[in-house]
Amino acid sequence: MSEEMIKYYYLCNNCGGCRQLCTLFRTDITEALSPRSRMTIAGNLYLNNLGITQKVKDIIFSCTLCGLCNNSCPSGVDVVETIKATRKYILDKGEGPENLTQLINSIIGEKNVFMLDNEDRMDWASDIEDEIKDKINKQSENAIFVGCQESFKGSLYNIPEALVKIFNKLNYDYTLLGKDEWCCGAPYFLLGLKDEKVNELLEHNTEKMSSLGVKKIITTCPGCYKAWNDDYKKIKKDLPFEILHSTEVLADLVKEGKLKIEKEFKKKVVFQDPCELGRHSGIYEAPRIILKSIPGLELIELEREKADAYCCGGGGLCKAAYPETAKKISKSVVDKYIEAGAEVIVTSCPACFDNLALGIEGRNITLLDLHDIVMNLLE
Repeated sequence: MSEEMIKYYYLCNNCGGCRQLCTLFRTDITEALSPRSRMTIAGNLYLNNLGITQKVKDIIFSCTLCGLCNNSCPSGVDVVETIKATRKYILDKGEGPENLTQLINSIIGEKNVFMLDNEDRMDWASDIEDEIKDKINKQSENAIFVGCQESFKGSLYNIPEALVKIFNKLNYDYTLLGKDEWCCGAPYFLLGLKDEKVNELLEHNTEKMSSLGVKKIITTCPGCYKAWNDDYKKIKKDLPFEILHSTEVLADLVKEGKLKIEKEFKKKVVFQDPCELGRHSGIYEAPRIILKSIPGLELIELEREKADAYCCGGGGLCKAAYPETAKKISKSVVDKYIEAGAEVIVTSCPACFDNLALGIEGRNITLLDLHDIVMNLLE
């Protein structure tokens, strides 16, 4: 943890205003899980007043990095960056959780988060091979960056598949890197790690995009979006691409009259604002523009949405390190949506979709991806 981060330890006035919003504290009302406790732990680790115990690791690595605490802090404390720096401090001491150490090794060794052969990165497209065979490594100004989760996790294949079907139907030109796509490094950044290993990922992905004449990079994963649009740009300030989340592209097509949905979808819907798309990246309206263009759809306004939206529990590597905690958070969020009268929860994030799927088990509510809804209504 750097001296720059320690300033936040001294800025935190322990007022506790962040507690009522904190994703972990709200789910498990334990003072140790509050943001102010994390700040105290971070500072005392740096000052050598505290050792790295299992309890300390559980508190630091279970944080979802949702950013609700940052938004509510009257002192301007950056809890999220402090947590990342503290994670790096613990990892540098060789004390990180074993599953996250394996995750890092997989990203560096296999170029994906699942310790799988990167040659299998196109498995997501096995049902639409004929539709995309001419798109792989073609010259285009637009590139879809699929990301690890949607490339390798079968339950998420529907997300990139839906997007390419929409683009094909609208004759929207694009390219795919295929097996040449490497992990964007987002989990690396969530652990506060920035070194030559992640630079290798950055250089490979940017050089490949440049060789295809790409000017716009489109992601469906907010984590990938943030890695490209924020973390990469901090390392390589002259990044020659416009980074867009897929909902921004689809919303523009709606506004231009090129994406017209005529079929009705008569459901009461809540939109789950992904933390990395909303609070961290400021993209709130694009998904709503798309949803509001769908005939018959009733978009429920929530008491807490946009910058104040609930975190689903699937981010910040919480689910990777503490899956039961992430599931517990998901169930509490789904409770809120059911209370609001929702029939359908809509996401535009694979991590949200993956974790909310656990929260809806056995409940009278449906979970759908936004791209999937659009694609099915266009067919």
